Amino acid sequence: MAHNEYCMFKGKLDAAAPFFDTYIGNPHYVITVIGCDQKPFNIVVNSASDQNGEDGNNRVYYYADLNFVDPIVDKLKGLDLGLHIDDFPLLDYWQDRSLLDLRRMRSVPYKDADGSRFDINDIVDGLLTIDETTAAELRPYSGGRPESQDRKFWKPTRQDVIVYGFGFLFLPAEDGLHETHMNQGNPKNGRHAKENGAFHDGAVIVQKGDDFAAIFTAFQTQYLPTDATGFPTADAAPLPDFIRNG
Repeated sequence: MAHNEYCMFKGKLDAAAPFFDTYIGNPHYVITVIGCDQKPFNIVVNSASDQNGEDGNNRVYYYADLNFVDPIVDKLKGLDLGLHIDDFPLLDYWQDRSLLDLRRMRSVPYKDADGSRFDINDIVDGLLTIDETTAAELRPYSGGRPESQDRKFWKPTRQDVIVYGFGFLFLPAEDGLHETHMNQGNPKNGRHAKENGAFHDGAVIVQKGDDFAAIFTAFQTQYLPTDATGFPTADAAPLPDFIRNG
């Protein structure tokens, strides 16, 4: 599979590792799931950006839909566990207006300073039923890199959690999936312009019983609106401005 081939992975939640600033490598919340082959597969959620936005920080923009109701859930339920490279729902934050309201996205830190429990780790923990007050286990994690580091993983409190990750494979290991965020609206001459496209946005959708929730992520450095190829239009504005202007 080529890096630029959009895919989806469906797996049973095994454990999760919130991101802490003592970790090396990319700032990712790691969700380990098990597919049909019983092998662990890592779906990652960005906890911070690799570029600062207009306000000088590297916070990402999030929207967590705690009651995700969309026609795609019926399709998702019918899919087998494991990797899917075709015949799965394709996501587009801009062109599919029923998927989410982009103006509900908000800048969220991966770690709050006042204990208010309003950070990325808390949000994803809640959706996955991860309780960080329980005992954790150390597991090696590489994030597709040659080197690995032990991270703290927690088991979910529920055993029936199914996770659907949309994005692109880690290469060359193909043991995980990243870019689970909006993959359009990057400036034409910017470092992430090659990621732009239509109907290949990332996301993480969580199923607990018959209930669904979804996590949508984007960056301050991305622009909206976009054209049919995923590039910013001539009148596009940075995501924070687009949200503020309604």
